[in-house]
Amino acid sequence: MYSSTHTGGPRKARLITSITAAAATVIAMLVMAPAAHAAETPSDPAPVVEISAEEQANLDALLAASDTSGEVAVFDVDRALELGADQSAVQEFAAGFVESGGTLAAAASTTATEISKGTESSAMALAACRGKNGFTGYYWFGPQTAMDSCNTSALINGITLAAAGGGTYAAASALTVAGLPAAAVVGVISGILGIGVAFLNICKDTSSVNAIYLNGGVAGVVPPSCWAQ
Repeated sequence: MYSSTHTGGPRKARLITSITAAAATVIAMLVMAPAAHAAETPSDPAPVVEISAEEQANLDALLAASDTSGEVAVFDVDRALELGADQSAVQEFAAGFVESGGTLAAAASTTATEISKGTESSAMALAACRGKNGFTGYYWFGPQTAMDSCNTSALINGITLAAAGGGTYAAASALTVAGLPAAAVVGVISGILGIGVAFLNICKDTSSVNAIYLNGGVAGVVPPSCWAQ
């Protein structure tokens, strides 16, 4: 009987120690767990898709002709043409710009007038947009931009078009209207093209308003990712 009573203490101590260790492990796992609303992305940085010199030149002109300083983003078609962007690039960018919630400056040339008229149907759908837009800042996962439902759809459509061999201008316009700084637009597009749009669709479908937070990634370090709004 003495032996049984004598050994109960150490056994209790070992049991308490085991429970304490297990609890500490669970707590550590919870603290280190990633956010539940983030879309899965590759653990290794995905390769970026290089944009051609011609596209880069067009994008430089298109972004320079975009004014995002006000409450509503404004794209100046005449200015873009003056800066050397080709007409098809301007047309694609302008259509995406309006579809994403931006507006066009008053046209001064016949060409600009024709391009502006071609965006009228896109403007009619803006009342149905849900969620919010706005650049939130630079973080370890890259530049983050809130994109409403219209912008999210425009970005996905634009990246899909670019991946199929089309231009990157529609995707660029969606990012610009959402508020992403011009200096980050090309890098974000290149990063998304490197991994495809599946992760964007996951975030969009998870959101009750089909809107996302786009995390642009850091080239060679962190791939793009997103959260649902």
